[in-house]
Amino acid sequence: MDEPRRSGLREARQDRGWTQEEAADQLARLAWVRRGERAGVTADMIAKWERGEKSPSPRYRELLCLLYGATPEYLGIASFTRSKTSASPVAASPAVTEQSLVDALGGAAAILDQLGTAGGILQPRMFDAWKDDVMQRRAVLKLLGIMPTVTALPSVAESARRSRSGKPTPENVRDLEYLADRYQTLYHSTAPTALMTPVVAHLSTLGDLLRQDPAPTQRRQLLLNRARVGTLAGRLSFFDLQDPMAARAYYSLALEAAREAGDHLQAAAALAHVAFIPAAEHGFTAALDYLHGADEHLRSTPCGPIASWLAAVESEMHTNAANPTAALRALDRARDALAAPGLTPELPWFDYYDATRLSGFAGYATLRAGNYEDARTELGSALGKLARSAVKQRAVFLADLATVELHDGNLDHACKIASDAADQLHQAGYATGAGRLREFRAALQPWKITTPVRVLDEQLAALN
Repeated sequence: MDEPRRSGLREARQDRGWTQEEAADQLARLAWVRRGERAGVTADMIAKWERGEKSPSPRYRELLCLLYGATPEYLGIASFTRSKTSASPVAASPAVTEQSLVDALGGAAAILDQLGTAGGILQPRMFDAWKDDVMQRRAVLKLLGIMPTVTALPSVAESARRSRSGKPTPENVRDLEYLADRYQTLYHSTAPTALMTPVVAHLSTLGDLLRQDPAPTQRRQLLLNRARVGTLAGRLSFFDLQDPMAARAYYSLALEAAREAGDHLQAAAALAHVAFIPAAEHGFTAALDYLHGADEHLRSTPCGPIASWLAAVESEMHTNAANPTAALRALDRARDALAAPGLTPELPWFDYYDATRLSGFAGYATLRAGNYEDARTELGSALGKLARSAVKQRAVFLADLATVELHDGNLDHACKIASDAADQLHQAGYATGAGRLREFRAALQPWKITTPVRVLDEQLAALN
């Protein structure tokens, strides 16, 4: 009986694309972040827990639940004595209610509906995600009473069992490509928590199909899809949900898939995204090392837009490291690379950078360098060309422009622009945009009792 129960622990790790050694590293990092403790967990310990040969101590059981966002019952480690403080990480939160679960499931169902018939391939894994939420919140009976559709979930579970034993088909591959396109469209205007559910289900479905030993051509298609959606999952985790640990795991999954598929451009993109993680903790040397690794991939497959994006990202790293001269040099390289002829392949997955976004990078760099007129020009240009659907990026540009206006002494106008940024974030949450607004609000402290600032504070409170 132990082995089937413990399979949840193994499956949770495999769904994240981690080796047992990587899972041990993640667990050790979590122990340090959450408790300031050094954990001596090893890959061998992870393997023994998964096989049921040994039982995790209460200390490690709680960390495993936090790491995977699942209950002890789901992971198969619940039959051992609980510590008095042990609890499901979700159930422990007073903000989580049965109604919040109903809302979450409703949001996920709405997203699935937007994905169309192709989304049917995700149903089994979506069911898994919903089931885990139900277990974590101890609300099964409530849900069965409130949501009649939930009574049909056992049949979906049976569908899940059947789908995981099936070989991938050309229709599967086409559906997964279509879904990857839809996620990119939805990303710009959809709440990240709602979108994350199908994205994670998508990656789990890919894992199921890849384990069925597909033909080489199909395997490469599935790997390319995994690289693309894995990078998107990392972006959602890091930029939208402020979960760097999950982001690193998804980027690693994307990088591994891209390298196996021989796609140097997606490998470069995944590595460059990893650079943001140490940079957020002021580890700029490590961040630049990741960017240099991304550059190495571009030597095999030159691409002007991606080379430009890498240089623009480097400019942001230098900006945050208080090195404006290096930042402006990197921006010059970004402009040159974007203007280079003959190096612009069609890349459907590379929708997060163009000349407009480059203007945004330039606006941020010149703002932090104290060149406020240049910053106003760059940010105004970016806002004028940005697609209406790009509400998350617009919030960032507006927050930066508000800072420019504040430096020029235009308090009322600055607060109005920041208010517009908050309106954008109400449409689709974005942690990066919220962070820029918090920085702007901190600069308003000398005027905190004025009417414009009080009005803005009300908006920001509603946003929280």
